[in-house]
Amino acid sequence: MIDSQKSTRQAPTTSQQTIRMPEYFYTATDRLTRKRETNSIEAASAQEALCELETAELDKIVLHTDDVAAAVSQMMPRKVSVNEDITASDYVSFRTIGDFGFFVYLTKNLYWQARWGLLVSSGLLLFVFLEENDFQRTYANIGLLVLFCLWLAPPVIALYATLFSPTRKYNQIQEDFYWGRWDEVLRRLPRVRKHLPLIEARAREAASLAGLGRLDEGLQIMGPLADQPEIPHWMYLSRLAEVYEYADQMEQCLALRKQAYEAQPENSVLKLGYANTLLKLNLDSPLAHQLIEEAEAQPLSDLLQLFVPITKGHLELNLGHYQRAFFQCLEGEKGLKPFISTQPFARVYADVARAYAAIALAELGETEKAEALFQSALPRLEALKSTRTIDRYRETTKR
Repeated sequence: MIDSQKSTRQAPTTSQQTIRMPEYFYTATDRLTRKRETNSIEAASAQEALCELETAELDKIVLHTDDVAAAVSQMMPRKVSVNEDITASDYVSFRTIGDFGFFVYLTKNLYWQARWGLLVSSGLLLFVFLEENDFQRTYANIGLLVLFCLWLAPPVIALYATLFSPTRKYNQIQEDFYWGRWDEVLRRLPRVRKHLPLIEARAREAASLAGLGRLDEGLQIMGPLADQPEIPHWMYLSRLAEVYEYADQMEQCLALRKQAYEAQPENSVLKLGYANTLLKLNLDSPLAHQLIEEAEAQPLSDLLQLFVPITKGHLELNLGHYQRAFFQCLEGEKGLKPFISTQPFARVYADVARAYAAIALAELGETEKAEALFQSALPRLEALKSTRTIDRYRETTKR
């Protein structure tokens, strides 16, 4: 089995850091021991990571990282490496445990790290209290107060780290972003900018400005990134497409999605992004179908797999296969449920899935069920000004 976790613990030299490849998290079963573990591996792409894992006596491989997530992680200003205290399995679990779960995890971890000091100190104090010497007991009372503070420190530290962590602040930015609260995004971004990759901070800012109708300002922010050597060109094009999308300039968005895909045609995230934009514009369904099939034939992360049924449901909707569209969207929404409570992206895509499912039901004549489903997604659609989806549903119900 590949000892990729061990390799991540080694402190690389300066020259090694400059050529370090992206890191992919995975869960796999060792063919010899049948032991299933979560670990990480460095590779040039998800495809190469999968090939290397398959040649290392591993099967039932589940990737937890796609090419976009790996590239963004590699550009983080401060990257925490996997070690004995925070394992690859921990990192993967952070996606679903939420704030309270992270608080519990961190508290347990801090207690575990301080266990010997706390136990020895407690034992010494107990020994002193059992003695008859009043002088020693006086100092023991002071020691007891100190020990109490030490026992209380882990949950206090964990609570502070949970409430004021950059991750929590960024999750709030994502929540605002996916509700179209552009002013809030712009207000909160400066607080976490230093913790984010340059492309992530700039793209969020530019897209928010575009959502406010200030596309030119957004493009000025994105412009200098085109020549940044550490930012893959395909990523720049993909994030620029997002800016145009929130400015509701979908034709330009489509052109950029195509360019991003052509810049790295083996990237399944870009294929699905290109297909989704084609479907939103109801253009070239055969090409969208081809892109989806090609993406499915490649290694997909567990998160990326959740979006495939929704994309396929949208395709079936455009093709007029309404029964299939409904069940595909239903499958997509169901797959997102483990992430609904903790991940803003899951909530927005669940609403999208419900909206497409509602259109499919309306086409099938089940107007009452369709209306209930559509109303549950409507606040999100209105917040993001998804007029194409709203208009399509309204037109369907008027027939």
